[in-house]
Amino acid sequence: MMKKFMALSLVALTSLLFTPLLYAGEGQQRMEAFLDGLTTIKAGFVQTLNNASGELIEKSEGVMAVERPGKFRLQYENPYEQLYVADGRNIWMYDRDLEQVSVKPQSEALGSTPALLLSTTEPMATNFEIRELGEHEGLVWLELNPREADSNFDFVKLALEGDLLRAMEMVDGFGQTTRLYFDPLVRNPTLDAALFQFTPPAGVDVIGEPVSVGGE
Repeated sequence: MMKKFMALSLVALTSLLFTPLLYAGEGQQRMEAFLDGLTTIKAGFVQTLNNASGELIEKSEGVMAVERPGKFRLQYENPYEQLYVADGRNIWMYDRDLEQVSVKPQSEALGSTPALLLSTTEPMATNFEIRELGEHEGLVWLELNPREADSNFDFVKLALEGDLLRAMEMVDGFGQTTRLYFDPLVRNPTLDAALFQFTPPAGVDVIGEPVSVGGE
């Protein structure tokens, strides 16, 4: 459950990249510059989960690929192997250790998290109150507070270095903080279309039914 929580936190981040912002302050202006003309991303990441006391619970590493709109690949490589692929219709979750694949329509899988931004064209300010936090740790930070009271997280922070997205933090209702740090991050690389396709390996258990072309 812990590693799934951490993976879904990164799913939440990728979805932020598909949604337009309403810009005002420096942080929002930098995010606008990052998103302007953005089509693809390739990045390595380090992800940490800390409890409410600030103690480290878990650390993981992997790689991320994004193709706008609506496609991404999250591949956890250490300390466990887990793969998330969003192909534009479905999100596939493959746990190698469990030999199990779960699949859901992207709208259904992401609808109750910050990842709802993946499937909407609404400005971020529609669902979040946006607050400028200024500079910290050499990065310029934004805080996004959900407007809906029943959200399963308290707030999300985005950090930029120049006009490059560098970090994200998400704090849940238990005070746990998931931090994601991206290095290196390459903007608009050429990506193989196969990265955003997934076929369950032979012999694994598959839970759920994928949505086919045309929604059939």
